[in-house]
Amino acid sequence: MKTDTKTPVLEITRIFDAAPDCVFEAWLDRDEWASWIGPEGVHCDLPLFEPRVGGRYRLTMHLPDGKALPVTGVFTSIEVNKSFSFTWGREGDPRDTLVTVTLRDLGGRTELKLRHEGLPTAADRDGHGKGWNSALNKLAAHLANR
Repeated sequence: MKTDTKTPVLEITRIFDAAPDCVFEAWLDRDEWASWIGPEGVHCDLPLFEPRVGGRYRLTMHLPDGKALPVTGVFTSIEVNKSFSFTWGREGDPRDTLVTVTLRDLGGRTELKLRHEGLPTAADRDGHGKGWNSALNKLAAHLANR
């Protein structure tokens, strides 16, 4: 996938009180990802999940207002306990974006850098920023209760 370098890019850095292998597994294990993905207040179904390069996923976000938002993508790279990338887009929308997550070991803690590129507008970047930050709050709680 080629991304346009002129479009807004979302970058988030967070520190988690868990080792990189735990954070990595929380993203690439079906049950773990399904338990926290999506913003706070949103429940997600994960009917398709193939965590390998070229593997696909499909999730449906069930929003508090009753609406359902289907999201699909393909895993484009995976380096165990270090990084992974996947496309992210609303089902049926030809404009996939790319999410890259990089993990760095901080001696039992993990620095996570999330980069979401290919977003068409600053408003899209800001909206996804709110969503990803909220989901990462859920991830922190998930890791604390693991």
